[in-house]
Amino acid sequence: MQFIVMVDGDADEVALLRCVLKNLPDAVRLKAHSCDVRGNWLEIWQNEDADPNLAENDDDGYLYYRWRVELTPMGGTVDEDHQVELARALIGAFERADGRAVVLANFEDRV
Repeated sequence: MQFIVMVDGDADEVALLRCVLKNLPDAVRLKAHSCDVRGNWLEIWQNEDADPNLAENDDDGYLYYRWRVELTPMGGTVDEDHQVELARALIGAFERADGRAVVLANFEDRV
């Protein structure tokens, strides 16, 4: 069950990954923009549609946030409850780094 976290704020890609690694101690860095966390491959990508004006003023402003964090399960043992818990942990981590974060997923109403 894949999901996306849209993140906005002043942090760059390196700072966002550092935030994940710091706040989720079980995360293991894979590359400069990715890590393995709780059975998922997490990748941080710059949002090509990022626009600070639309992020602030639009009802769907999260679509224009600066970063797109994609999470893809790496095995068959990850269920929805597991992903909801991980999404909550990531939202908290990004907010502690003074960012705004929104989960985009089939289960987003549970976060």
